[in-house]
Amino acid sequence: MKARGTYGSHGFTLLEMLVGLTLMGVLLILVYSALSLSLRAWDTGDRKVAIAAHERIVQSFLRRELGQVFPVRWRGIPESKIAFEGGKQEIKFVTALNLGASTHEGGLQWGQLYLDDDSKDGVRQRSLFLRRESFDLLAKDWDGLDKATPTRLIEGVQEIEISYLGQENETSDPKWVNEWKNPLRVPLAIKIAIKTESGRVIPSLVVALKLGEEAGCYDNAFQRQCGSRRA
Repeated sequence: MKARGTYGSHGFTLLEMLVGLTLMGVLLILVYSALSLSLRAWDTGDRKVAIAAHERIVQSFLRRELGQVFPVRWRGIPESKIAFEGGKQEIKFVTALNLGASTHEGGLQWGQLYLDDDSKDGVRQRSLFLRRESFDLLAKDWDGLDKATPTRLIEGVQEIEISYLGQENETSDPKWVNEWKNPLRVPLAIKIAIKTESGRVIPSLVVALKLGEEAGCYDNAFQRQCGSRRA
């Protein structure tokens, strides 16, 4: 006859407990791995969305910036020349988009968009920069840009390709070129294509200039804009 208190009782053996704990550990590892992968995917998605949103903001700003390029002519030089230089990876211009220019300078500002070496958090990369400074109506060259503080627009840029749509003269047909060399005219449009270091190609930005070269003059007495907008 079995003793009272032990009738029908049965416990786990040490081997069964070890197997159970092992299975539970494996299950916890699988759950943690799945959760960690989901969090990394979430963070990556958020980061990509944030980068894309920032790039859209930059493109929107550049569209307004370059769309207001003002074809002012240098003063005090023998030949007539518009203050605009367009290269494959750099643009120097004067813009009528006012970001704080004083009224006695006509509301115009220098602008320089360029690709340059950059270092952030100890990481070497190339970034797209913009310089802005109040424009000097008596300037004869681009020296006024030297004191401008650069602003980083897009980080990690592998390459940038800038092209210009324009006419060599009134009778020629517009065509795209990689450099703008006509000192007496501004292009009809500017296209900017950017490829990041991650290999992602940002959608090309095409900006139509709103002011024609005939608008780049001032009334000597009041230093006001004269001329008309391009049709």
